[in-house]
Amino acid sequence: MFSFLKISIAQAAVDMTAFGNIVNPLINIIVYPIVQLMFGLAVLYFVWGALQFVLHGSDETAREKGKSTMLWGSVGIFIMVSAWGIIYLISNTVIDLAN
Repeated sequence: MFSFLKISIAQAAVDMTAFGNIVNPLINIIVYPIVQLMFGLAVLYFVWGALQFVLHGSDETAREKGKSTMLWGSVGIFIMVSAWGIIYLISNTVIDLAN
């Protein structure tokens, strides 16, 4: 009975290694560049809002629009940093389980 248990654990380790070998290149080639692009766009959106806020100091509606843009840029930055962390955690968990 114990030898059967050892065989199943060994087979699970091999399956996890194969899964890690498939998933990690996909994460590195596809997902990370997309997250980096979205992070860059969120930063640009925030900077655009800051410029609207500063350059249109006398116009109250433009200042409010700048505040709103900065808020949503900050939300985008937070989401991208969180996504990056979650993907990193999952990627390292798969690598650790494979070893």
